[in-house]
Amino acid sequence: MDASRAGAVAADNSQPQDVATIHQLLRSMGVDEFEPRVVNQLMDFMYKYTTDILLDAEVFSEHAGRAAGHVDVNGVTLAIHSRMSSYAQPPPQDRVAELAKLYNDIPLPDMLVKPGLPLPPDVKQVTAPNWQYDPTHQYQQQR
Repeated sequence: MDASRAGAVAADNSQPQDVATIHQLLRSMGVDEFEPRVVNQLMDFMYKYTTDILLDAEVFSEHAGRAAGHVDVNGVTLAIHSRMSSYAQPPPQDRVAELAKLYNDIPLPDMLVKPGLPLPPDVKQVTAPNWQYDPTHQYQQQR
């Protein structure tokens, strides 16, 4: 979709205000070409996230002793902070580079060159028998 088409779609008065806002947001971020499904996906995420935040805020407000169905700014703020703390922040790039250098400095063990397919030891293979003989019949008596 070209920029003129995206602008025309956003300026269309038959669309909801939220759709026009999403179009303006995408344009402000420098996204000139996008499929119409992108707007639907962003709308879906926006409604789901907003609904979850408001439901959490209602639970927090009820826990604080307010009437059922009452949502205030403190509850919304607490709900947003509780959601944001669940997102894990990636470690700093310099720390990742430091760990990568530390682990990559350790050489890998030499491979033994043998004819055929390299397989793990027999005891670690799935085809190895994994049962044991129970001469006391301890497990059969428990049934």
